Amino acid sequence: MSGRTEAEGRTHIKKMKTEDWVKEPDWRSTQLQTKNMKVALDYVRDLFRLPVTIYSLSHREQLLYPQYFGITSCEEMHIWKADEIPDSELKYVLEKVEISKKLILDLMRNDDFEYGFIRFSMDHLEIYRAFWITKETFLAMDCARIHLSGHKNLPIREFVSQWLSSRNTRFEWLKMHWNGEDISWNDGLEPMKWNPAIRGRNFEISDFQRVDCEKGIDFLREDGLLATVVKGGLGLIYFIVWHKRFQPEADDLRLDSS
Repeated sequence: MSGRTEAEGRTHIKKMKTEDWVKEPDWRSTQLQTKNMKVALDYVRDLFRLPVTIYSLSHREQLLYPQYFGITSCEEMHIWKADEIPDSELKYVLEKVEISKKLILDLMRNDDFEYGFIRFSMDHLEIYRAFWITKETFLAMDCARIHLSGHKNLPIREFVSQWLSSRNTRFEWLKMHWNGEDISWNDGLEPMKWNPAIRGRNFEISDFQRVDCEKGIDFLREDGLLATVVKGGLGLIYFIVWHKRFQPEADDLRLDSS
C-alpha cells in the first residue's frame, strides 16, 4: 500500500479516426483509504441488499478488519497477516461473525493469543498456528473438513471414538500433526486392516491431492460408515470417512504432504 495521497496521472493515446488522435488523461489515486472503502461497501450493500459472501484480509491490507465494516455473517473468511492482529479483532471474528462455508485463519504474529471454548460449525475449517485451540474446542468441532497445524497435543483418539459413537454424517476428514506418541486403537474401537474389496487405496482430499490409505487402520460404524486413520509424511495424521468407498479418480492426484 502506498503512502502517497496525491493522485497519479498518466496519458492514454486513443485513436478516434485514422487521421485524428486525441490525448485522454486518466487520473487515479495510489492510496486505498479505509474510510472510503467502508463508505463504498455500505453504499453497495444498502443499494442492492447484498450479503457479504467472501472476506479476505492478507498482509497487504491495513486496518480493514471485519469489525470496522460491521460484518456479522459471510460464507467464507480468510485471514492471514504477517503482523500482529489485535486480540479484540480476532475475538470479534470468533464471537460475532457467523461463517457458513469456510474459515482460514493464520495467526503469524499473535504468539500470546489465548481463547477459551468456541464451537466451530462451518463446512471447512483451516487454522494454522492453532496453539490456542483447547481440547474442549477440538472435540466440539462440527465441521465437514478440518485442517489444523501448529497446535498443542490434541486427543485424536478421543475425536475418533466420539465420531464412532455419534450419528454424525456430515464429517469428511481431519488433517493435523501427530506428536509421535503411540496411540492404542484396540481398546473398545475394533480396528480392522485395509481390505481392498471394501474400500479403495486413495482418498481425494482436494481437487489436486490424495491421501494414500494403504497402511491405514479402518473402523466400521454401526450405521455402515467406514472410516480410516492413517499417518502421512512430515508428521501428519488423517482421520477420513469414506462416504464414497472407491475413488479411482484420486489415483492420479498428487500425494498430500503439507
